Amino acid sequence: MHYAILTYGSRGDVQPFIALALGLQKKGHRVTVAAAENFKSFVESYGVDYFQLQGNMEELLHTPDAIKMLKTGNTFTLLRYLQKAGDQTRPEINEGLLKVCQQADVLITSTLNLLYVATIAEKLHKKWAMILPNPPATPTKDFPHPDFDFLNFPAYNLFTYRLLVFGYWQLYKKRINAFRVSLGLSPVKKNMLHSSNEAKVLTLYNFSRHIIEQPRDWEPHFHVTGFFPLPGVSNTDQYTAPQELLTWLQNGELPVYIGFGSIPVPDPELLSSILLELLAETKHRFILCKGWSKLPRLPNHPNLYVVDQSNHEWLLPKCKAAIHHGGAGTLAAVLKAKIPSIIVSIFGDQPMWGKIVAHRKIGSHIPFKKVTAKNLLDAIEKTQALSCRKNAFEIGEKVNAENGIERAIEHLEAYFA
Repeated sequence: MHYAILTYGSRGDVQPFIALALGLQKKGHRVTVAAAENFKSFVESYGVDYFQLQGNMEELLHTPDAIKMLKTGNTFTLLRYLQKAGDQTRPEINEGLLKVCQQADVLITSTLNLLYVATIAEKLHKKWAMILPNPPATPTKDFPHPDFDFLNFPAYNLFTYRLLVFGYWQLYKKRINAFRVSLGLSPVKKNMLHSSNEAKVLTLYNFSRHIIEQPRDWEPHFHVTGFFPLPGVSNTDQYTAPQELLTWLQNGELPVYIGFGSIPVPDPELLSSILLELLAETKHRFILCKGWSKLPRLPNHPNLYVVDQSNHEWLLPKCKAAIHHGGAGTLAAVLKAKIPSIIVSIFGDQPMWGKIVAHRKIGSHIPFKKVTAKNLLDAIEKTQALSCRKNAFEIGEKVNAENGIERAIEHLEAYFA
């Protein structure tokens, strides 16, 4: 069977699907991963067929307007901006999605392409499924959506998901209906997320049930599978660390990892000043991974080591805690390393993961717009409490025992049979 996996966004939106593609290929399936143009070499380096979609999220997130929006921490404001900024390339993206979907037997979409792929699947009369890394938007009475966790009782909990799904549809419906008309389909008034649920479209959440338990009242087409680790991206048997880094790690206590992955740091000057204060007033050591961030004026200090990219599987177990943005992929890597997290969230699902980490007592959450040297230092100290380290270790052991890719493939093969 030929699977088309249709994703878009940052590295965290692409990497898990390469892992899934490799698992499907081992089962004898043909797989094509469609992603933005800046991920071509990344996808193909794993021997996975790649289909190029127009656009480059890294470049888009580094524009002055995008950085301004990131500073606000307002997800809907940023999504509206990204939509408007992407309107110029959306026709080409949709054309690419349609082309690759025509070539495949079945379709799998991630979050940002969801409604477009649903429309294409309807046009082409093909089965499709969605795999989502973010905290669930599927209604349940068991707990409220993390964005609205002010109360917790069944009627309120269901209402929080209805509110979220309503807002998501309002954000997309005008563009989706225009796309439907361009394909010769009738515009719709009904929320397409409700329609997908009524059609029992398979929906998989690729995070661990030890972080968010699968609700008891979900219908059978919803599943929490576990994370999708990418084999080989950080193979400790093959990876050789620079000697300078090895020497630095060996000549002092365990460091605190800092990394914001493929989300640019909204205020590099603030981060630099906080680091200066922490280095001046504490004996903690820090290893900073730049990722997609542009950080021109970092402090020069023997207790700070800076790298452009990091090998999470090799490096994180050599740290005592990790300060990161709260992307699902980075969180998974930290959990697997069995160390506490300090999530300094910027937007999107990151604040939700921050709340969940704090609730599970495996770390702390600080929104980036509220971060200071003092509250960051307080958070570091909390992660070193025996109870926090013990909780992180125990959940990490459980996460490492899961096989999210295997579970996902079982559900996909049964659904698409």
